[in-house]
Amino acid sequence: MKADTQPARVSGCAECHAAHYQAEGSCTSCHGGDPTARRQRLAHHKLIFGRAAEHGLAGSRAVAEGERLVESLACRRCHTIGSAGNRVAANLDLVVRERGQIAVARSIRKPVENMPRFGLDNSQIEGVIAALLRAAGPGPGEATYRVHFRRRRLAPGSTFEQKCGGCHRALLAQGPAGRGSAGPNLSGLFTPFYPATAPGARPWTSGTLETWLRNPRLLRPRTTMRPVRLQVNEWEALSNELGASEGQ
Repeated sequence: MKADTQPARVSGCAECHAAHYQAEGSCTSCHGGDPTARRQRLAHHKLIFGRAAEHGLAGSRAVAEGERLVESLACRRCHTIGSAGNRVAANLDLVVRERGQIAVARSIRKPVENMPRFGLDNSQIEGVIAALLRAAGPGPGEATYRVHFRRRRLAPGSTFEQKCGGCHRALLAQGPAGRGSAGPNLSGLFTPFYPATAPGARPWTSGTLETWLRNPRLLRPRTTMRPVRLQVNEWEALSNELGASEGQ
């Protein structure tokens, strides 16, 4: 009997793609997709590509750069990442797995209302997504939840809208607030996930904010922000409105 000299037929991803990083695991551990599908569109559903696929590699530079961006941009002041963060916006542990890389990248490039426009390039965005995938882990996590605001936005007569909204924006439990972009986004101001940018590199609290608003130039002579005069009832209202951004 003549021996069969035909090479064994390859299947899955190897039919079209050269194998690489085989010691790190299967193709799907980095790229996702469905290697059992015969149609390319199905096989590549929610495919992870570029630097984002490095989330599964030990010592990944893309993940390290993405993690630095997540921290410097203070993403957790609104989002949950790696089970830590505020819950006033989508849980990115779930979104990055369920919506896929293309949808997440699009939301970073063209953010929704009151999300800052970070101006990241494609390489940086892929690094952020790699970091999000690493933080999310392989499991399905908790059930998907939606963020429900109490109403569309704060009432036009609210203290934040009247005293802060001309220069600042914030995503609060009541909804998007403010319309300005001259000052920083104040989402999550009183939470541990907001950058420690109060005078003296301290976290923001109701006390540090009150001191700052009375005379910003006393603390930072070159600031362009002017003093904000608040009555006792206005201060209490503003503190409560900003405190709601904790999303608890």
